Amino acid sequence: MILNRNYTMINNINDINLKLLDSGHAATKNEWIGNIISPMYARLYYIIGGDPYIIKDGEKMPLEIGKCYLIPTGYSFRHACENSMEQLYFHINLNDFNGNDLLRCAHTVMEYTPEKSVIDEMLRYVHSDELIDSLRMRQQIFSSLLVLIDKYNIELKTTHYSNCVLLAMEYIKSHLSLRLAVSELAANSFVSESTLAKKFKTEVGMTIGSYIDDAIMFESEQLLLKSDLSVLQISERFGFCDQFYFSRRFKLKYGETPQKYRKLRLI
Repeated sequence: MILNRNYTMINNINDINLKLLDSGHAATKNEWIGNIISPMYARLYYIIGGDPYIIKDGEKMPLEIGKCYLIPTGYSFRHACENSMEQLYFHINLNDFNGNDLLRCAHTVMEYTPEKSVIDEMLRYVHSDELIDSLRMRQQIFSSLLVLIDKYNIELKTTHYSNCVLLAMEYIKSHLSLRLAVSELAANSFVSESTLAKKFKTEVGMTIGSYIDDAIMFESEQLLLKSDLSVLQISERFGFCDQFYFSRRFKLKYGETPQKYRKLRLI
């Protein structure tokens, strides 16, 4: 006998997507510093050794050995160490069915102390190519997120968009370029330009232009870190008139030129 079918729970489980954008085992025995400006993903750090810290609004926050830290999406800070640093890092998006990052609702650095065996196991997983270890890593990332969400009472909320906004967002994703015009998006979404612009700003919380700019900067950053494309090739891909204009825009967003950002591989 079936007592209950909870389709909402089923849909929620199927619609939540943990996307891992980058990860690694980072270490340095020298002084190091980097600027992180309004990233479009959250950072999960497991501190193994050294004296790393972050600076936000002039306040220094040490990152303690043995702890796990979640730095939410959009959180700008300076990340540094004075003598040495060793940590596991994960760049993540926890997305709902519309592709919105559920961790955008958090606004502060969160931390907890996992069992020492957890970090030891994750250190092994991050160096493994085995599928089962990837699944174990995914499970542990979810486990850490749940601990932090519960500890800090983070309320996760999905976002519902009008059909025309969804169509516009999909079109932007597949035709990403500075040359995209609102008229082109409106025609593809089957509404007037004014209707699309108004609904987009109300539902997404930013203008269409700002949304396109953010998407271009995010994709540019990923290409810088994960491909061998030159700065010129990346700038041309997204419709910039020249690579120097692209570099200026990139530095405004991320605090470093594309060349320096790629060299530092900011964690």
